[in-house]
Amino acid sequence: MKALLIILFPLIFVSLASSNLVNAVQQKSSNPIVENPCSSYRVWVLRPILDRFVKVNSSEELKVQVNAMAETIKDLQSQINCKGEQLVEKTKEIKDQRGKVNVLAANIKHLRSELVTAKAEIKNKDKQIQFNFEKISEITEELLECKPKGFCPSEGPSGIYNITMRGIDTFGIPCNSKGWLTIQKRFDGSENFDRPWKDYKDGFGNTTGEFFIGLEKMHHMTHEQPHELYIALRKIDGSTSYAHYKDFKIGSEEESYALKALGTYEGTAGDSLRVHENKKFTTFDRDNDSYKFNCAADEYGGWWYYNCAQSMLNGKYYKEGHSRDNKTNGILWGSWHNNDWTYSLTFVEMMIRPKTL
Repeated sequence: MKALLIILFPLIFVSLASSNLVNAVQQKSSNPIVENPCSSYRVWVLRPILDRFVKVNSSEELKVQVNAMAETIKDLQSQINCKGEQLVEKTKEIKDQRGKVNVLAANIKHLRSELVTAKAEIKNKDKQIQFNFEKISEITEELLECKPKGFCPSEGPSGIYNITMRGIDTFGIPCNSKGWLTIQKRFDGSENFDRPWKDYKDGFGNTTGEFFIGLEKMHHMTHEQPHELYIALRKIDGSTSYAHYKDFKIGSEEESYALKALGTYEGTAGDSLRVHENKKFTTFDRDNDSYKFNCAADEYGGWWYYNCAQSMLNGKYYKEGHSRDNKTNGILWGSWHNNDWTYSLTFVEMMIRPKTL
C-alpha cells in the first residue's frame, strides 16, 4: 500500500500543478472562459488508470486483511472452543467436588449426631455406674456386717478387736498393727496354765494380761483359712528371739486338737516345735502323748507332747528364769537355751494371721 502511494503521489502532484498553472494563465488573460485542452486530456487518460490501480490494490490488501482476520478469528474460535471444553471439564469437576463436599457434610452431620447420642449414652452409663458402685458399696458393707471376721485387720492400731466366727460367740482378742492375732501370752506369771482339758478347749485368762485363746477357736480359724504362726521369745537377760512357721493348722476336738501342720520354718530361736507336729494335745486330765506317764502332770501345762517335749510354752512360770529344785517344768524352747531343761523363759507370745495378708 505504501509503495502504491509513492508511485501515485508524484503523478497526482504533477497533474494538479499543471492544472493550477493553466487556470492561473487563463485568469490573467482577457478571455477567462477558454479551456486548456492539455489538462482535460491528462485527467481523462490518468483517471481510469488511477481508479483501476487503486481498486485493484485496495481489493488485494483487503483480501489479505480479511484472510488475516479470518485466521485470527479462526484461532480465537479454536481457543474459545478449547477454553470452553476446559470450562466444561472444570465445571464437571467442581460439580463432582461439590457432590463430595455435600456427602462429607452429610457424614459430618451424621457423626455429630452420633457423637451427641454417644455423649448422652456415656453420661447415662456414668450415672448407672455410679449408682451400681454405691449399691455395691452398700451390699459390701452389709456383707461385712454379716460375714464373720475371723482375723485381725491387716493394718491399723494395735488393740483389742472383736472376732466373729461361725459356731463361736464373738470374742475380743489382741491384734497388732501388722495383722497378727495373739493366741497365747506369758510375761509375769499372773495366770495359772496348769489347767484341765475344758479350759484349754474354751480358753482362759485375761486378754489384757496372760491368757490362752482356746483350742476350739484356734481350730476354727486355721480350718477356715490357712494361717502362719509367729512365736516371740525372751530370756531373763533381756535377749529375744523368734520362730516363724508358714502353715499353722490345728485339728478338731475329735482329732484331739492335733498340731496338723507347721509349714516351713524361719527364725533365730531354732525349730523346737517340729517334733511336735502331728501330735495330739495333752492336759493333766487327758493323756494323748506317747510317754508311759502323762507329760502334762506335775504343772507342766497342756501341750502337743510326744515323748515328752523339746518345746513347752505353757509350762510353769519362773520369774527368776530357772526352775526350782531342778524341775524341768518351766517355759521351754530347747534349741534356744542349749536344751537346758531347767531354763525357763520369761516372755512368750504366740501369734497367728491369715497367709493371704
